[in-house]
Amino acid sequence: MSTIKESLQNTIDRLNDEEARQVLEFAQILRREGSASSTVRRLAGDPAFEIPSYGPGVFRMVQPITGRGVSASELLVEDRR
Repeated sequence: MSTIKESLQNTIDRLNDEEARQVLEFAQILRREGSASSTVRRLAGDPAFEIPSYGPGVFRMVQPITGRGVSASELLVEDRR
């Protein structure tokens, strides 16, 4: 078991029943909501936005285009200096 889980287990062992119930409720909320930020959860309720339930997924590979002159990233780096 990891050190964090051991520490959590030791802390839980010292809680009274009411405190343990509150921790359990909080843990269930964390599991249910996952790692979605409050902003994503707020936007999910807005009909103007469609939030996929499967997560960000994987981006497909793209072939960058070849242009002339200095690249935009180089111009930005130079501008920041």
